[in-house]
Amino acid sequence: MVDSMMFFKNNPRYIFLVDGFGAILSAALLALVLPLFLNLLGMPLETLYILSILPVVYSIYSLLCYFSDPFQWKFYLRVIAIANFLYCLVTMVYLILNLEQTTIFGELYFVLEMIVVAGLATFELKISN
Repeated sequence: MVDSMMFFKNNPRYIFLVDGFGAILSAALLALVLPLFLNLLGMPLETLYILSILPVVYSIYSLLCYFSDPFQWKFYLRVIAIANFLYCLVTMVYLILNLEQTTIFGELYFVLEMIVVAGLATFELKISN
């Protein structure tokens, strides 16, 4: 953990790359893969599409930060970290709103996704301090 923290502090633009690719993966899963398993997950299709919007926006932001390599990278990293926490909150709200129809597999997927995203956001905040 300490080694990865030092790597990203010394090469801050790469955390934006990790975040951007993670957001692309999230968006692709939500919009393209998970709709194929609606019966298994129980989450409405519209909800999956709505949840996929934020990762698309976040991936654009993070990849722009990676390619532009901003001088004030700590500020931009805090912005995406807070946005990632916001995504977890939005996901939790949608999960609660659809809890009666969501299956255990759907609940498990979204809880695990929130854990991963919140972990990344926490790591980003640590790097930016």
